[in-house]
Amino acid sequence: MFQTALFIAIILSLIGFLYQFFFFIKGNRSFKGKKWVPRGLNIKTFFLNTIFQIKLFNAGKLRWLIHSLVASGFLYLLVFHALDDVTSFYWFQSYQSTVDPFQFLRNLAGFFVLAGCLGFLFRRLFFLKTLKKRKIHLKGLFSILLILMVILSGFLLEAVKIISEPVFMEMVEDYSDIDEDTGLEDLKIYWKKNYNVVFNEALLITQEKLDEGKQLNEEFCIDCHSPIKSAFISSSIALSLKKSGAWLNHHRADNYVYYAHYFLCLLILVSLPFSRLFHMFLIPVASLEKNLKKEQLVPGPNQDQFPDQYPSPGYINTATLYACTNCSFCSDVCSVFPNFLITENIHTLPHSKIDAFKRLFHPGQFDSETLYQLQSGNGDCTYCHKCTDICPSGIDLQNLWTLLNQKLVLKGFQDNYTFIKSLSLKQWAELEPEKEKIASTQKKTTQLADNVASFENCIQCTICTNVCPVVEHDLANNDYTPQQVMNLLRLGKKHMATGTRMVWNCLTCFTCNECCPQGIRVADIMIELRNNGNLRADAIKLEKMTNKKA
Repeated sequence: MFQTALFIAIILSLIGFLYQFFFFIKGNRSFKGKKWVPRGLNIKTFFLNTIFQIKLFNAGKLRWLIHSLVASGFLYLLVFHALDDVTSFYWFQSYQSTVDPFQFLRNLAGFFVLAGCLGFLFRRLFFLKTLKKRKIHLKGLFSILLILMVILSGFLLEAVKIISEPVFMEMVEDYSDIDEDTGLEDLKIYWKKNYNVVFNEALLITQEKLDEGKQLNEEFCIDCHSPIKSAFISSSIALSLKKSGAWLNHHRADNYVYYAHYFLCLLILVSLPFSRLFHMFLIPVASLEKNLKKEQLVPGPNQDQFPDQYPSPGYINTATLYACTNCSFCSDVCSVFPNFLITENIHTLPHSKIDAFKRLFHPGQFDSETLYQLQSGNGDCTYCHKCTDICPSGIDLQNLWTLLNQKLVLKGFQDNYTFIKSLSLKQWAELEPEKEKIASTQKKTTQLADNVASFENCIQCTICTNVCPVVEHDLANNDYTPQQVMNLLRLGKKHMATGTRMVWNCLTCFTCNECCPQGIRVADIMIELRNNGNLRADAIKLEKMTNKKA
């Protein structure tokens, strides 16, 4: 029965791996007309991140320690315990699961996994409010609890076998010729005293019987059974179960616990391709390929002639998406995290956008309003590269955000910059969304553009224009200069100002602030105008979408 169950579990797991493999291939082809361009292999990062998780170490030492405890302990148990018939018995001639150092190492490895899982759960409880706000408090919980149950059931199994009289009798019958006439009672007394076995019959312990039992133990048992103190966790559990040992032995609790432990192990095997544990196979894939550089995200003017120098960002290895573990390190360092605190749009945060990107490969996962929120959140990205630099899985996140924009455009959702750029300034000024759609968020801005005192002292000296790097190097793509934007505000044309190219092309280098003789906070006003333009564009697009849906 157990062998049949194992074969079924292996077949189901292989089917899951094949399904994921073909799903990734299909996902890779989802961008029509886009071809993969080799970026080169990052062999050093591949080995360091696969074996030592160096990126996770750089991101968070405590998280790395917790992860390492679980990974190292579970790997040992898998190789030397679960697969002992094809590994341990082959590598070590004297191997027995109940002798040292294997008995001690098994408990130590189990302790590592137990400590790591409890560390994961404690962290989730400690940061529950934050994780709940980011909607990741349940992510990966199934895998953690499943591993935890496997380890606890393993310790419990070893403990009930320690106290089990039926197990003891089976070993005596299989590996010795001891019976009632040749000192069986003496051996029982010795095992009751030193191995915590619970016997139904009353045994009178004397020093003479202990000595006889010790001699029999050394003759028949010591080669396969080390003192149980080395099994420091299992023996402690066994000691706590001694009072109920007779009842447990009567009902053969060791068999039932074995069934539960075996079933949980098979459940891990079956769920492997679909659970958080699958990232063990995908992180090496994400770490192997070199990430695109920041300047490569936008195709260069000579891309056709030099494809290696200007690779197209229109390709994604879908498998790297599923290497994400929802650690949210990327969200912790995100440059536009303050935007999330203001707008409370969860799709502003990188970890949420990754999850949303995965769902985009499944038709019907999103309604129009959610796609609108996703586009709005992704439009806030500054492509600062911080999320890619810190990602423990080695995912090229900057490339993902570029591709996400492309995929959303294909679905009819443009980013605000493209949307506003597609309109003339007159058209932009004439578009007037319903006031209530933006009123709730307007109060959250600094309102410098509405405070006349912020810009009324502008004397149109053009110093801000003269020092502006955007004006100097990109004049063709601008329609207004900084001092002209200030003049629009003085004329009461705030809505028109939010649509000027200058506002959207501003680098926020704050040179204008530093050089303005009147002390006007030009860059701060530009930022506010862009934020107001975002709110206005969002409201216009949402209104159009609502009307179209109606």
